[in-house]
Amino acid sequence: MKPNFIFRILSVALLFLLALQGCTYQGKIRRGIYNHRDFKEKIPARVMVVADKFYREKIYLDNEHVYSFRLKDGLPIAVADALGTLFTEVEVNNYEFRKEYDYIVEIEYKGRVDLGNVEYRREGVLAPNYVLNPTLDTRLILTFRNPHTGYAIARYDENVHTLLPTDRIDTLLKITNILSSLTLGILYPLDLQVFGTKVRNRIEKNITYCLYKKIMPAIKEDRVNYQLSHETEQTNTRVDGALLPFMHATLFLHTTNGTGSGFLISPDGYIITNHHVVGKDRDVAVVFYDQRLLLDKAHPIQKYSQENLRAKVRFGKVIKTNKRRDLALVKIEGENLPYLELEQDRTQYATGQEVVAIGAPLGIEWSVSHGIVSAVRNTNGVDTLQTDAAINGGNSGGPLISKRTGKVLGVNSWGRVSTSFKDQAESLNFAISAYEVLRTLGISQPIDEDMLAMTAD
Repeated sequence: MKPNFIFRILSVALLFLLALQGCTYQGKIRRGIYNHRDFKEKIPARVMVVADKFYREKIYLDNEHVYSFRLKDGLPIAVADALGTLFTEVEVNNYEFRKEYDYIVEIEYKGRVDLGNVEYRREGVLAPNYVLNPTLDTRLILTFRNPHTGYAIARYDENVHTLLPTDRIDTLLKITNILSSLTLGILYPLDLQVFGTKVRNRIEKNITYCLYKKIMPAIKEDRVNYQLSHETEQTNTRVDGALLPFMHATLFLHTTNGTGSGFLISPDGYIITNHHVVGKDRDVAVVFYDQRLLLDKAHPIQKYSQENLRAKVRFGKVIKTNKRRDLALVKIEGENLPYLELEQDRTQYATGQEVVAIGAPLGIEWSVSHGIVSAVRNTNGVDTLQTDAAINGGNSGGPLISKRTGKVLGVNSWGRVSTSFKDQAESLNFAISAYEVLRTLGISQPIDEDMLAMTAD
């Protein structure tokens, strides 16, 4: 058989294979990418990596969906292999079998390509060259849960940024790029497949790096969390004492504007908060005190994932707002709910009386600060209370409660922030009085729904 004939057959076969692939790359994360030694002392626990929920089975790294990568199988197995170096028994299984294990691990993976900075290179007087330096951003999140209660025990959120291979630094890519150009694009699919394979290899390396260098050492240092599930929950139990009834009636709100606070004023689910908390939203996510352990955060002031939060909580409907007076009324479905009583008698807003403010400053939910009523003021026609109880972003909409009567004196709204050395100020915070709430929103306690309907926006 002549060499020319063999070359022609191979060329046709190559073109046929490239035609089958088309102008897309479809890769998958391979099994067995994590290969590191076991820790010396393992944690005696059965752990299940959830295989069929919580992470996308396939990701795309470009808007045109040219490059796709299948995560299923390869990613959960890599996580299981990593956890198997520290725990005595680790399996990949479907969510329905979770109660057969001591802990379950949910996976979130986020990957994207950043084109990076444009590097200007002058290779000649008439030939300036602009070069992109693309990077691959890989973010891996593991959440450990008690499979019986659903409560989050710990969350590990790590990321890594690495340069993507380009034809400037990779010989094989340079060759395939030249071949594509010389054949007027006929061999472009070959160039695409080679680049896709390089990206897949980089994704696998990034996953391994996040696990080996960041997540596994952190889990090892947290080994005390994984002795027994019930011990962990007892350790995390709050001791709120006499403030517990007020905690149950105070809510954590999540809107498109961010996070804030609110509180129940009726057993059937009416909620008071600030207008600037709800903004233009028609519905808001509402989290109760008993659901606080479902809020997954790797750090106390880390921002919440709106997608994850909304999958776990109920929603309230915005019934009425007043932008100028910064008040809003929200309604959720329910009955026999814990609620707080508004102090309707304005003469009870005595200067000097002790108060507590409850809310979620900077997203640190159900925090309490203590102070006094510094003054009662009229601010542009709005009845307000000045207080030295700390009020920060996230406290907005929460209750300011009299320690003497247990009634709500006001709705925490804003604090003075110093912008210059000359105007420094501390403990200068304000709440809209309960009296103002009642007259502005046209409500009373108990709620008269007929009257509310007549005054609705």
